[in-house]
Amino acid sequence: MDTSVRCAVDEECPITERDRLWLSGPMRMTTFVAFFLILATLSSPMASVVEPAQAASACEGEVAMPDWNTSAQRLALVPHASWGGMYFSEEPYYDETEKEDDRLTEGISGDWNPELHPEENWMYNPTWPLPTLEPLTSGQYAVMEIGNDSAGVLRLNLSSTHRTTFCISLYEMVDNATVPANADVYFMTTSQYNSYEEVYRMMHGGWWWQDMDIAGGDSDLLSDVPPEWRSFNPLGWQTYRDVHQYESRQEATFSISMDGPEVYNSLFGGAEWQDFYLVIDAWDNTNDGDEGSSNSVIVADITVIPTERTALLPPWTVPLALIVLLAAMVIVPVLLNKRYMEAGLDQMGAQETPSVPVLEQQVTRSESE
Repeated sequence: MDTSVRCAVDEECPITERDRLWLSGPMRMTTFVAFFLILATLSSPMASVVEPAQAASACEGEVAMPDWNTSAQRLALVPHASWGGMYFSEEPYYDETEKEDDRLTEGISGDWNPELHPEENWMYNPTWPLPTLEPLTSGQYAVMEIGNDSAGVLRLNLSSTHRTTFCISLYEMVDNATVPANADVYFMTTSQYNSYEEVYRMMHGGWWWQDMDIAGGDSDLLSDVPPEWRSFNPLGWQTYRDVHQYESRQEATFSISMDGPEVYNSLFGGAEWQDFYLVIDAWDNTNDGDEGSSNSVIVADITVIPTERTALLPPWTVPLALIVLLAAMVIVPVLLNKRYMEAGLDQMGAQETPSVPVLEQQVTRSESE
């Protein structure tokens, strides 16, 4: 009996090698398409597990003027008081007007120009210790005037339960009018700002800067020093996470999200709380790509918008997600290949092996003889 006739009559057709190859063709194509889609999804920049924090384009939200020394503190670095000024444990008492005038000009050198340096004395001669700031949970708006060859500083205490967005626009005072201007914007922690402050004072007449040529005659030394070694250089300083430096800009917008409170653990000094410092830099610092002094007054419009975060995942979820992705890239192709290799074998094992009609005739004939 012919095999094609048996398939039509008994409705039982064995899967031959030719049929198995024909059936595996679409399965092979399906496996290839699925594997390609998995690789394309994992390699796509839009397929990141943790979506990066995106700053609001216009920093829209309710804002108010800072409650100074409570929600924010205004500081400054100026060339006419770069020797560090005096830190008072409490406000000194003056009972004469002349002494009060002397206090206001204390630490100011003879080259001080009030038109180019609008900073007030309390900005670069703050009281010590610095006041403890409340965590920033509401929108803030401030206008800072930064003198020539100076740096304006806004000290904040960011909340780890909020994503904080900063929007900075920079202007220049020209004939009592404001025009867009370029300057540098840096975001630092307390320890990073202390290094930056020390470099500023050294570059503006530090007591040992003129006796030691650390830069070898060139103040732009950091471009030749890797970032991981800059902390060992007296001129070295870094920004928060090594990325929050926006140089030669008219405006800057960025967001900060923290896994927890920022605490610096020293090997010998223990844990130290870290505040955050937003620095508007209007002097030629030790970075090569920064903006130089403008010989004018820079005006910075600063808007800070904290947004409460709805989902706070612990830090260990990030490496866990990466491990799962890497494991999926290895296991999924293996499973697909295993299913492909085993396709059709179960059906073939369950069916009885059909006998060949010609052999049956030969067996019957031999038995009859």
